[in-house]
Amino acid sequence: MPPASDLKYLPGQYVDIIGHEGIRRSYSLANAPRLDKTIELHIRKTPGGVMSEYWFERAQLNDLLRLHGPLGTFFLRDIEGAELVFLATGTGIAPVKAMLEGLTSGTGLPAPQSVSVFWGGRQPQDVYWTPSAEHRVDEFVPVLSRANEGWSGSRGHVQQAFMARRPNLANVRVFACGSDAMIHDARRELVAAGLNEHHFHSDAFVCSATT
Repeated sequence: MPPASDLKYLPGQYVDIIGHEGIRRSYSLANAPRLDKTIELHIRKTPGGVMSEYWFERAQLNDLLRLHGPLGTFFLRDIEGAELVFLATGTGIAPVKAMLEGLTSGTGLPAPQSVSVFWGGRQPQDVYWTPSAEHRVDEFVPVLSRANEGWSGSRGHVQQAFMARRPNLANVRVFACGSDAMIHDARRELVAAGLNEHHFHSDAFVCSATT
């Protein structure tokens, strides 16, 4: 951010980046607020994507981009003493990472009883980030839907990996981010299993047009 600008946001929120010719794309902020005003974005390379082509082919140091935000209501609430469960697919891990940082950065957030992260991808290379000790994650479970025979971890979908543990959902708070299909399926499955529908919070990623 420019020295005179101060972006105040809650971990989990997103911003719109406005690029060349007014192209606008939404990106979750992947870090909690920092003193150096740096923001981190996780960007998926999309074939034919106008903004994706800019990021991966033309972006240069000191390019000036307009930003609109913060936006969204996907942030932590009602988690004190709860079993906090994150479900993510793809770059949906970005706001999860920011929330994990927020829990340990002195922001005043109440402490949950436990923290579990289930992150879904297709192949091992899709798991491009791992929580560190400072994130205080009790359980981190990568889940692959198209893993080869050499994969010894969880397979299928993130909600299935979580439910395979036969959790008691009475004290669970779920924050899900990623594909629209995952979020709808996870909400339906978890609520049917006994999760309070008000304890399921989500932010769905919808693919942008290529123009």
